[in-house]
Amino acid sequence: MRDSRPRAIVRLTFANPVSLGYLALVASLPLLVSPWTEGQAFADFWFALATAPSSVVLLLPDVVTGFSAWASAYHYSALALSALINAFLLGLAHRSLRRNPARQGHTA
Repeated sequence: MRDSRPRAIVRLTFANPVSLGYLALVASLPLLVSPWTEGQAFADFWFALATAPSSVVLLLPDVVTGFSAWASAYHYSALALSALINAFLLGLAHRSLRRNPARQGHTA
């Protein structure tokens, strides 16, 4: 029986080694970068750089909001969501690369 759609999304995001490695790297990035950075802004830069493809799109409204508690909450929520989106896309790529070509029908 095939997985349901929400279960398949969760499995692609969290249940393969590529996505888990990416999420572990993103989660440990503040600990890895903090000894070499002086301020929080530069550590946030590395966090945004690690989640780059989708964080660029999600952080566009963050430029207008300014400095407030709501802006900080949106900023970190957008970075976490972009990490999950990237992990899902890595899971899709991992599944498509691991798929057996013999099972796919050849049309000629």
